[in-house]
Amino acid sequence: MSPPPPTSTGDKPSCGGAMQSSSGRMTDLFRAHADDIHAYARWRVGDGEAGDVVGEVFLAAWRSLDSLRPGQERGWLFGTARRIVLARRRQSVARSALTSRLTATRDRAVADGVAEQVVLTDRVRRVLDSLSEADRELLVTASWFDLSPAEAARALGVSRPTYAVRLHRARSRFRAAFHRTPADQRADTRPMPVREGAR
Repeated sequence: MSPPPPTSTGDKPSCGGAMQSSSGRMTDLFRAHADDIHAYARWRVGDGEAGDVVGEVFLAAWRSLDSLRPGQERGWLFGTARRIVLARRRQSVARSALTSRLTATRDRAVADGVAEQVVLTDRVRRVLDSLSEADRELLVTASWFDLSPAEAARALGVSRPTYAVRLHRARSRFRAAFHRTPADQRADTRPMPVREGAR
């Protein structure tokens, strides 16, 4: 996957130094964040549309590059990805990437405790499925994509205090649901998305 080229020379200054600087910054942004944006998009919409979402995100970043403040790009990129996903309205049922680390044990059948890991994975999956879309999004954004609280709040379009309160409530609901969920009830066997580099 390579950085998307600018759609026209009119989007950015044509003078050599400025254009080179903008192109270099865009390349750096893509290299630093494209894999995580792709993982987020794949979690939300599946493999079939994830690449399109990434392309739209970085096209938007190119067009808004001059207004992007250094150090705030990551939150902006995730926020843009979220808005694009919501606008498409075609995403599949959200499945939490939180359990990807557990489901990776499917490829390591000889590992110690694999049966216990499978049972726990199945239980976590069912608990997450019982929560609201908003709670799932909060938990995944906080725990999987390595966003700081400020970046996560920006990505979700809320203030940091509001984000902290909602995350606390989502975690409380998850814990309560986990304790209510029996460990011996099997869930469906649809595959979970796996983040790049998780295997």
